[in-house]
Amino acid sequence: MRYEPEHKTRTRDRIVRNAARKLRAEGLRGPGVASVMKASGLTVGGFYKHFRSKDELLADAIAEGFSESGEKIYSSLQNVPREHRWKELVRLYLSPEHCDHPDSGCPVAALAPEMARAKLGVRKRISGLIKDRAERWVEFMPGRTATERQQNFSVIFSAMAGAVSVARILTDPADRQKVLADMQAHLLRTF
Repeated sequence: MRYEPEHKTRTRDRIVRNAARKLRAEGLRGPGVASVMKASGLTVGGFYKHFRSKDELLADAIAEGFSESGEKIYSSLQNVPREHRWKELVRLYLSPEHCDHPDSGCPVAALAPEMARAKLGVRKRISGLIKDRAERWVEFMPGRTATERQQNFSVIFSAMAGAVSVARILTDPADRQKVLADMQAHLLRTF
């Protein structure tokens, strides 16, 4: 059976999207190649037609997760005045919706400890993705200078990712909400 030239690219993109969601939902050691391929409507045998290694898929899936979650937040900020965007970012990131849906949320909040244990090549790619996110979000962070805005991004982003990670551990919805609300209130009051 002959496929059009774009078929392989579309198929690869579908695999990466499915892997991105499954990894954020189940962790880096959760879904295997078979699970990702099945979710993509394919067999395991076709994996190496699209990827050189599992690490290539892992890095691409994490990049897709950054892109997907970043675009979702960034599009929500488009109609917010520039000076208020960081506050809306805090509200969105620390929302129960983001906390309750790791499969479509920020990969850092879902996978940070596991990503830190990934192979060096994967970590280098993730490091670049975090730097890209910083460059994109630092423009509307609070602060008078570029250096101050960069420092505030580091503090705010780290605090938000940590709070969501901790909240996801808690089993009582009221406890989860308290962690998110307390961090949100603290960040909005402090900066």
